[in-house]
Amino acid sequence: MTAPTEEEAPPPPDEWRRRQEEQALAYHFLGRCFYEPPRAEWLAAFAGDRLFEAWPFPSGDDRTAAGLTLLAAFCAGWNPLQLGTLTWDYNRLFVGPGEMLAAPWESVYRSKTKLTFQEPTLQVRAIYERFGVQAPAIHREPDDHLGLELAFIATVSDLAARAAAGDDAARLARCFETQRDFLQDHLLVWAPACLALVEQHAETDYYRGAARLALGSLAESARLCDATPSG
Repeated sequence: MTAPTEEEAPPPPDEWRRRQEEQALAYHFLGRCFYEPPRAEWLAAFAGDRLFEAWPFPSGDDRTAAGLTLLAAFCAGWNPLQLGTLTWDYNRLFVGPGEMLAAPWESVYRSKTKLTFQEPTLQVRAIYERFGVQAPAIHREPDDHLGLELAFIATVSDLAARAAAGDDAARLARCFETQRDFLQDHLLVWAPACLALVEQHAETDYYRGAARLALGSLAESARLCDATPSG
């Protein structure tokens, strides 16, 4: 018996296929949460929508439950006067001044030099390009930012949901393989260490909750496509 060709690849698991639309919603939020400084209008919008009381990507993971509890409490007590505190927390974690407490780039965790713009940056850039995605500040900011990698999972999930709706088996298989490989070759390898630092050093329930929610969501995504960290 010959091995299946790329066109004859086994179909993705049914549960993975069904969950792509909700997974996209979850990772669009998580990607923006870690990539962009907090903005009052955005915070007010999802607080008003009570997003965390009906999280679109459910899981029994304790970290997801804890993250949702923290974020729901944050939304219940949201006041625009909190924006300055959230911005300070974002900057001290991901920007500075001084040493970042949770550097958000893959290369920092995976390269011997602990510097940005190393091999992982080029690897994820090439993967993005295959899907027509480009980092907003390419060549000026590393492509392997946590928020961008999470957002890429959302993009692939969006494409998978459309492929499923159109019964495009080949495109759906490509999305499945890309998502599984990107999780096990990139996000699952380094993001847990980064998110643990966020949880450890954050001074607000918003970022503590987001870190726990991201950890739980990554674990659920890994389960859906049977991804395990490589290397």
